Amino acid sequence: DDGEDDALEVEAALEQAEFYAAFDECVRGLPERTAQAFVLREVGGLEAAEICKELAISASNYWVLMHRARLRLRECLQKRWFALHT
Repeated sequence: DDGEDDALEVEAALEQAEFYAAFDECVRGLPERTAQAFVLREVGGLEAAEICKELAISASNYWVLMHRARLRLRECLQKRWFALHT
């Protein structure tokens, strides 16, 4: 039935929009430098060396920032998204 398919598509789109709103809120909750590194890598698609140059940081600092970003985002999304949708 086309009506059921349309309803499922609308529901999926709403759920995706809600996820991205939660994700955006989590990214905004990161420390500024951590968020910058994460967004440049995952949204902007820059390579590590480019990000190091852009942010004037060492490679080891970059990897620490990315590790912390992923940990904090996982924790935040667990609370703001997954706990509510499982």
